[in-house]
Amino acid sequence: MSTSTPIRVLHVDDEPEFGDMVAEFLEREDAQLDVTSVTSAAAGIERLDGAQFDCVVSDYDMPDQNGLQFFESVRDSHPDLPFILFTGKGSEDVASDAISAGVDDYLQKQGGTGQYTLLAHRITNAVAQYRSKQEIEASQERLSLFFEQSPLGALEWTESFDVARMNEKAEEILGFTEEELVGSSWRRLIPESEQDGVAELFAEMLTESKAYDIEQETLTSDGERIRCEWHHRVVRDELGDVITIFSKFQNVSQRVQREKELAEERAFTEQALDTLEDVFYVVETDGTLTRWNERLGAVTGHSDVTLDGKDIRTLFAEDDHDRISGAIEEAIETGTATVEARLLTAASEEVSYELTGKRLTDPHGEFVGIVGIGRDLSERKERKAEIQFARDLLDQTERIADVGGWEIETATDEVFWTENLFDMLGVDYGQAPPLGEALDVYLEEDRQRVANAIETAVAAAESFDVEARFERHDGELRWFRIQGKPVLQDGEVVRLRGAVQDITDHKQREKQLEQFASIVSHDLRNPLNVAEGRLELAREECDSEHLPSVAQAHERMRDLIADLLELARGDERVSAMELVDLGELAGQCWNAVETGDATLVNEAETHFHADQSQLRQLLENLIRNAVEHGGDDVTITIGDQPDGFYVADDGQGIPPEDREQVFEPGYSTSTEGTGFGLSIIRQITEAHGWTVSLDTSTDGGIRFDVTGVA
Repeated sequence: MSTSTPIRVLHVDDEPEFGDMVAEFLEREDAQLDVTSVTSAAAGIERLDGAQFDCVVSDYDMPDQNGLQFFESVRDSHPDLPFILFTGKGSEDVASDAISAGVDDYLQKQGGTGQYTLLAHRITNAVAQYRSKQEIEASQERLSLFFEQSPLGALEWTESFDVARMNEKAEEILGFTEEELVGSSWRRLIPESEQDGVAELFAEMLTESKAYDIEQETLTSDGERIRCEWHHRVVRDELGDVITIFSKFQNVSQRVQREKELAEERAFTEQALDTLEDVFYVVETDGTLTRWNERLGAVTGHSDVTLDGKDIRTLFAEDDHDRISGAIEEAIETGTATVEARLLTAASEEVSYELTGKRLTDPHGEFVGIVGIGRDLSERKERKAEIQFARDLLDQTERIADVGGWEIETATDEVFWTENLFDMLGVDYGQAPPLGEALDVYLEEDRQRVANAIETAVAAAESFDVEARFERHDGELRWFRIQGKPVLQDGEVVRLRGAVQDITDHKQREKQLEQFASIVSHDLRNPLNVAEGRLELAREECDSEHLPSVAQAHERMRDLIADLLELARGDERVSAMELVDLGELAGQCWNAVETGDATLVNEAETHFHADQSQLRQLLENLIRNAVEHGGDDVTITIGDQPDGFYVADDGQGIPPEDREQVFEPGYSTSTEGTGFGLSIIRQITEAHGWTVSLDTSTDGGIRFDVTGVA
């Protein structure tokens, strides 16, 4: 044996002197041997019960019990203890009986000292085998304990890699019972597509003395593929022979899935950071740059290789280095810090940036660095200036147009007024009052009209346009036009937005126009009526060739008066708004106008809100104009366009140099027209908030486009 562990030997022989001599020679032969001698089997049993021995050497022929009887007694209490029969009685029967009884070795006493060398060798060999067997049994016991108590699944394999046994955890993971799997090949647990690689691994395991750790797709009893982490081991004895093969494993499918999800989330985060218009960065406590987004490279002009591990301070103007260092220290101590500094580009240009950094910790709360965002202040300042410019422009526009803006939150009835609306009202509130108080600014007799319009707009999600009077603190009475439009969210009105326009001057002009219309209607029509009556009397008394011309002049005067009255109506002409079918109304207008042999192509299908009576007059005027200027056989087309409609003909058209004049009052190329028809058309469109324009049609005639139709 190569070990220096003492070998305790119990030598039993009824001759004391011979026993002492054997002990002396054995201990001389091998220093490991420690021999204790007794003279009887009974004394030997007593010594075995009281002390630990590694081997028993016994004589055969003894008075009380012979060597084989003593062997049987030893086996009762020490079944595996090596036993060598060393006897002077050398018969074949004794040797045969000894071997049959299970004695580990048999040696006959001989003359000379060489027999002690042989005996020492037999003892050490027997003890070596005994101890090896003990170690294997202990190892098997530990392996069995490991199998039963292991938190992982465990399989023991035969040398052909069939399942020899498995623990409960393995049954739980794989879904097989031990009875179902024992005796099965490893191939039952591995998908066919991966079996070649596993076969190579198992073949290598039988020739190599090392551990194998792999992740492997594994089949469960119901055919599900799970990802398992396997740890394969081959246990060998001192001679290198295989004692056993076993594998530990655990289901890591969830971990693999989590790792995949984390990788996807990491990739998504990287992409999201790269889409930022701001600079993203992570630095260590010493300012070393460890992570950044593409924006930093784009702004500075540095490559990722240049930025990697760079001191972030060197990316800024030298005068700002101390401020950057101070911000890093502040973020470490307080958790956050903000600093303004000039970022240097690769071309040595300076860009003002605001850096905000926060203390970055791992899941255990340990500090790992500073994460932050850098925002281009030059762009922010430009945007701020643009916003301020837009606000100033809106404010100036409101004041020039004498318009104020407002907004109502429908859920809370909170009201917002623009500054110019405060000025228009002549009030000095700190902020706009709630809706109930805001309506109180209007005269009591007009107040309900505004409230009803707001209530209807919220309920029906429709715009509104009403007029109401307001009395300033100085007693001046002003007229306001209040327009509102709903803002929808998920189909619900969440707020109303609109404008208030001071139309007091407009109302005064309307009053003047009413007075003018009254004069036209009374002071001009009465003399005309008298003239027409006198004409009739003249026709009864005589037949003059001049009388038809007089009648024609009277009729022209009546048309002029009618058109002047229409012009005098101004914006007042639009009143009740309703949903109009343009195609249907166009057909009705065609039938109401004397069109002769003219042809209508009605392609209109759109619907929109308008004052139907005024829209009717607009269409009739356009149809009449086309017939008068395009000829009796003119073709007139009425159709839709994206934000309105058009009326076109294939007549002679109007020269481009004359198109600016056609909408002016009194302009006409016909001796029969009043020259007010197209002026009335423009007035009707403007009263609706629309726009009318003139162009050449595809057939070379006139095309009137009405746009801005809601």
